[in-house]
Amino acid sequence: MGRILTAKLPIIVFDLDGTLVDTAPSLCTAGNHLLKTINRSPVDVETYKRFIGKGILKQVEQLLIHTGGIPENNLEKYFILFRSYYDTNLLMSTNLYSGVFNTLNYLRDFPARLALCTQKAERPAREILSGLNILKFFEGFAFGDSLPLLKPDPEMVFFATRKFDSGPLIYIGDSEIDAVTAQNAKAFFLIYTGGYRHVSLDQINFDAAFDRHEEIPELIRKILSDVYK
Repeated sequence: MGRILTAKLPIIVFDLDGTLVDTAPSLCTAGNHLLKTINRSPVDVETYKRFIGKGILKQVEQLLIHTGGIPENNLEKYFILFRSYYDTNLLMSTNLYSGVFNTLNYLRDFPARLALCTQKAERPAREILSGLNILKFFEGFAFGDSLPLLKPDPEMVFFATRKFDSGPLIYIGDSEIDAVTAQNAKAFFLIYTGGYRHVSLDQINFDAAFDRHEEIPELIRKILSDVYK
């Protein structure tokens, strides 16, 4: 993996769902609302987590296939129904993971430049960030509708950090898609073990793993001490 060696401020890019916030309960509720409209049985949150990671359209597709197929072969229709419910109930069961607020506050004053890179569209993502009082920590953004592509394309990371001076690039996520995104962007990768990954840790390339967000600053210090040797 390539490394960016410079004395500039570190750039820390965060994933959103499964990394900073637990959105699975709200997404699952919206999914079950959709299933109810087509007379299908609900799924539990752990099952729904298997659909998260490639954007909401893919989530709806996988949910429908898992429960019996896409009615009328019209994914767009059911995607719109899902979004109409989810977009008006974004914060219903969505919460910050423990320690996230204090960690972001600490990192902003580290000092470091913080950016967000998410598959979620801009309007719902900003509403979640604002509603949970963490929007203020970020200076750069790449949303699911910012570009005509999604992670693991590294252009998502480059778009989120386009206004920053070059510096050590650290990507923090929770999944195998985030790991590939970091690798493609030639970034260090920290993985949150409590997120929505679909494979075991030993199948993912990462520089460090953490169980609690309070561990992040020390992991970043270690990376930077290695960079600046």
